[in-house]
Amino acid sequence: MYEVLKGILVGDLQMREEEVVPTAGREEVGLDSLTAVELAALLHGRLGIEIHDYELMDAATIADVVRLLEERLPHAGVEAAEGRP
Repeated sequence: MYEVLKGILVGDLQMREEEVVPTAGREEVGLDSLTAVELAALLHGRLGIEIHDYELMDAATIADVVRLLEERLPHAGVEAAEGRP
């Protein structure tokens, strides 16, 4: 999921690739309130992930955003119910 997020941040939102690392804070990569709205829309459109901009803004690091996305993946609940990782 990290690579998918990084691809969106770099390719679509024009963030600097070298700055998009798991330990980077939102401010370090340039994830402000406007880009959080854009990112939420992109994630919903491409991955079907329902996430709000304010939830993205609550994440301290890129790794926190990745964890949030992994929790929200539509198939994650199905796999967990079936006993798959």
